[in-house]
Amino acid sequence: MRERLLSVRGLTTRPRAATEHLVDEPQPPARLPPGPAPPQAPRGAPAQPVLRCVIDGLAWTFRAPAGGMLRSVPAGAWTDPAAQGWQRIKHNPRRTVWRAHISGAAYYLKYYFERGWRAALRRAGRAPACQGEWESGVYALRAGIPAVRPVACAERLVGPGRCACSLLITEAVEPAYALHEFWTALCTDDDVLRRRRDATRLIDLLAEMIARSHQAGLEHRDMHAANILVHPRAPGQYETVFVDLQGARLGRPLGDHAVVRNLAQLNQWFRRHASLADRLRFLRRYLRWRDEYEHAYATGRPLGLSFPQLVRALAVQADRHAAQLWAKRDRRARRDGRYFARLRLPGGWRAIVFLSTRRPVVDGPAAGLTLERDWWRAQLAAPQRWFDAAASQTCKQSHSALVRRAVLGAGDRLLPVIVKRPLARNGRRALRQLFPPSRSMRGWRVGNALLNRDIPAARPLAVLERRLGPLVRDSLLLTEALPGAVDLEAHLRQQFARCAPRQWWRHKRELSALLARRLRELAERGYVHRDCKAQNLLVVTHPALNLVWTDMDGLKRAARPALARQLRAVARLHLSLGDVPGLTRGDRARFLKAFLARFGSDPSAWRAAWKSIAHDVARGQRARRQRRLWKLKHYGRP
Repeated sequence: MRERLLSVRGLTTRPRAATEHLVDEPQPPARLPPGPAPPQAPRGAPAQPVLRCVIDGLAWTFRAPAGGMLRSVPAGAWTDPAAQGWQRIKHNPRRTVWRAHISGAAYYLKYYFERGWRAALRRAGRAPACQGEWESGVYALRAGIPAVRPVACAERLVGPGRCACSLLITEAVEPAYALHEFWTALCTDDDVLRRRRDATRLIDLLAEMIARSHQAGLEHRDMHAANILVHPRAPGQYETVFVDLQGARLGRPLGDHAVVRNLAQLNQWFRRHASLADRLRFLRRYLRWRDEYEHAYATGRPLGLSFPQLVRALAVQADRHAAQLWAKRDRRARRDGRYFARLRLPGGWRAIVFLSTRRPVVDGPAAGLTLERDWWRAQLAAPQRWFDAAASQTCKQSHSALVRRAVLGAGDRLLPVIVKRPLARNGRRALRQLFPPSRSMRGWRVGNALLNRDIPAARPLAVLERRLGPLVRDSLLLTEALPGAVDLEAHLRQQFARCAPRQWWRHKRELSALLARRLRELAERGYVHRDCKAQNLLVVTHPALNLVWTDMDGLKRAARPALARQLRAVARLHLSLGDVPGLTRGDRARFLKAFLARFGSDPSAWRAAWKSIAHDVARGQRARRQRRLWKLKHYGRP
């Protein structure tokens, strides 16, 4: 049953705002009959006048039926929604959403805050924020596009917290779920036939809605999976609706580039969570629905791309969109905001700390935490204490770094962390480390960049620097410690000693495929590892087998890393696993084949790569022997 799917598959969160269907006539069937069908212009919602008047001192713009509801609520209620018993659904520094039950109907109240001088400048140069979403909602309503149904908006009022803001009221239809949540639940259905049928139905509804909006001249400029809602009406019957339309472009035909750019935004999430067959099916249905609505609107235009051309253009634009999104998230890790904070600490220390995340990539201790600035100030008040024997445990002590394990208290939970202090092995390195960015800051940036690109890495929690003017005197990096995780070499040795031969064979095959995927991800996301050894990869076995990158010093950005550089990283990995028992030449050959396996690649390319890696491994073994002799001479230990 669909109700069981929605409750059991994790969709028990409170639904977001949605709308009833905005088209009066029956919708086109999910599967169009063969052959061209005569296009019919959608009538949209019945025409309702938009009124403007002052009610209890507030200037409202509203659709005619909402007048009675607005008059039934005193003006002070909009200023203090919490006092009315209304429920806050979403909150951030720019917007807050409340759910209200007024006159027997459910509504969503969206407050747009206007804080600071930047907001004042924006307000002076353009209409209030609520006005854009109001106009987009009315436009969609009249064009028959499924979107949030606007009720009323007020441009100037004092909202919660006595802050100047604007307000938009929309109708609510419940239940409604974000598209990515609903798709995830749909894909976990155990009934294969029902899952395929429901997925096909949802793909067709989504393609129809987007094609209709494009031909109607509406471009949702932030069309990601969280800004499309799915409203289940009955088992196997749903509708999709747009939300957050404040930045939409209205009333202009969409050219080919705009169409591809818009589809690439939606593709950003589905390229990781939907199969290639489903994404191609969506594009075919989108083109079919575009033809349906081409003559239904004055802004309708034929697409100047064939299906293969659309697929190729979307692949290029999706990569470009992903790069822009990653760069935006990378910059966010250096600024004050909702997810990170900059702190000034005693002793001349400056810090950037982690507060929370929406997208945990690794199921670590910090994944579900929301930390506060004051809590971090208390924890980081005396950073030197972590290097006392009583406060932490030594993990590694070498001429290049000092690594300690400590525990921070996070409310009623304990947060285990790894504290790393870079050291200079010689005078040249000491001089280099005086200039920013420090090694700790590079580790912070690279670690967050990997997580932003969905590459599993130990999450950086805080970076501290103590400077003398522009010169870095000292730095520390705190990362989360993953319980039960061991490095790849230690894990392989443990499993070889514990497992039966057949079980060991299966485990190393699974681990080899996962390792090849992790190395390919680095190259595809534009990174190379100059210190790719087994000790820098952690194996996590709970809740599922996973490989997590740690020690980010060796990672370097390279837009398109050459194959030779990738093979050097593979050679370094082979060298670090050279004396691990149970690994055969066949295992290494299978790993290399899996690593080089790409669409359109030469199946025999691994043979030339094998020779190159063998040469690099032999050279690395000679360098390792010389390095050990140097350490014995200078430190008395290898």
